[in-house]
Amino acid sequence: MRVKCRDRLRRFPTAQLARLSPFSPLLFACIPRLSRGRIIMARVLLEGFKRFRKDTYEGASPLMPQLVQQGQSPEYFIISCIDSRSNPGTIFRTAPGTFLAHKSMGALARPYRKGTALAATLEFAVTHNKVREIIVLGHTNCGAVEALINGIEGDEISSFLSFAQTRLQEAKDRQKSCCPDHDISRAAEEQIVIDSARNLKTYPSVQQALAEDRITIRPWLFVMEEGNIYEYDETKGQFVNITKFDTSSLSEQKRAGAQS
Repeated sequence: MRVKCRDRLRRFPTAQLARLSPFSPLLFACIPRLSRGRIIMARVLLEGFKRFRKDTYEGASPLMPQLVQQGQSPEYFIISCIDSRSNPGTIFRTAPGTFLAHKSMGALARPYRKGTALAATLEFAVTHNKVREIIVLGHTNCGAVEALINGIEGDEISSFLSFAQTRLQEAKDRQKSCCPDHDISRAAEEQIVIDSARNLKTYPSVQQALAEDRITIRPWLFVMEEGNIYEYDETKGQFVNITKFDTSSLSEQKRAGAQS
């Protein structure tokens, strides 16, 4: 079988062979059976990479070669959750070079501790890359918040979330005072974003940038069920819808789904 595959590939024009997808019948038939499953599992990623490469490496003025040659100068640093539904590159549809990123469960940012990944990343972004805005991007229906409220098995997860336990009571108090229509999960999601944004001010690199008035910290919440971004307004003491997309059609779809 392998000899036949090699013969078929040798007869195929080199220029056309180079353009073949790894999932083309010609190439796929020549891959050992054990390896096929692994390739199929990665197929969605590799097909996505093909689209990315076409968009950023091809054309009259391709972006990625420029970024490689000239370097990057991102304007934003985004701290977001690991949840696949709230990935900043997906929901903001930005081009490469727009923002630097840090991910953690629940978009949690603990108070400053020397030598942590977040401390190093912030220093790189704020001191050396001179980003102008830091965005703490939480989201609704957050699994980390549910784990915090209901508990979850796992030493590492429990340890990471433990510092946020004291915020649950704050979330309950805030819910009663300003957001009685929110459930405890939504209140906790909002409170963690608020606290994480405040905790960033304990980091030396951020403190220096704030003192020099060259950075802004934005506490944002992506409300997934309605497709809007909310920002915490400190003067009002609540989150304000800053995208203001109409959600009536989503509500109608939800009601129709419940009735069917």
